[in-house]
Amino acid sequence: MRSNRFQNKVATSNFTLPVAAFLTTLLWCAEGIYTLDRLLGWGVCGLTAYFWVETNNAHSLIRIRSRLTPSIYLWMTGCIFCLHPLQDGLIVSCLVLASYYLLFKSYQQTEAVSPIFHSFLCLGIGSLFFPQLLFFAPFYLWYTAVYLRSLTWRTFWAAMTGLILPYWFMAGYFLYMEDFGRFTGHFRELILFQPIYYENYRNFDFLQISTIGLVIAFTIIAALHGIRTSFNDKIRTRMFLYLILTQELLIVLLMALQPVHFQVLLGLLVMNSAPILSHYFALTSKRFTDAVFILFLFMFAALSFLNIWKQWLTF
Repeated sequence: MRSNRFQNKVATSNFTLPVAAFLTTLLWCAEGIYTLDRLLGWGVCGLTAYFWVETNNAHSLIRIRSRLTPSIYLWMTGCIFCLHPLQDGLIVSCLVLASYYLLFKSYQQTEAVSPIFHSFLCLGIGSLFFPQLLFFAPFYLWYTAVYLRSLTWRTFWAAMTGLILPYWFMAGYFLYMEDFGRFTGHFRELILFQPIYYENYRNFDFLQISTIGLVIAFTIIAALHGIRTSFNDKIRTRMFLYLILTQELLIVLLMALQPVHFQVLLGLLVMNSAPILSHYFALTSKRFTDAVFILFLFMFAALSFLNIWKQWLTF
């Protein structure tokens, strides 16, 4: 029976999220470095987890009552120590998740001006921290047209207004400071495409390779199962999951082509993988999936121990 599997007990338990939050806090403290940037990173991580709770409540990404999505996000982020300090990757992930929440609200609404405006506003604010986030804007429009069926001329211009608005204020600020070169320099980063050389990938250490390998490997297993069994979900939920899966593919592709942005894209990847993994673990009940779930917990726990060991060796 479903309830007899360890993965299903974890998925449906009311204690899963508090335990995940407690373990994440312990992992944050395990570094032995108590600085303001790490405290702020811990806060942004908690805010992102809260946004996942609200997104699941509002849009029912999982057919059963479960807090597994924010719990998995907290567990992975806690085990990946390079995501602990406050950084662009954490901030951008939080803003992209907020844009998901708002974008999902536009599903099959012909007058979804407000949610689409605010979704693209979050995307625009996120691009102030990571300019390459603007590359996702055309795909957001494609999502509204294909997956969400909410793209009209009004919502198109609402999206453009929301995306441009942060830059309107940014341009005004730099004009006032008589430093408009910084504004144009922000957009020059979009055309600075790092050549694809083997040497660009040799700078990754064992922990970085292990981290990205674990996240991608488990997400592929979950994604394949989600696609194969998508007929079990409502059409609305299916479209939301397809959107997240497409985003996952784009993030991995950008990471492969531009490894210089590894740190920011890793934060995005972890945030985006959480609902795919939670959907898989919460809605399956086989010996294989139970073993995969235990292996998932064990491998990320091992990753955290490697991070702690490396951290203490540097002291």
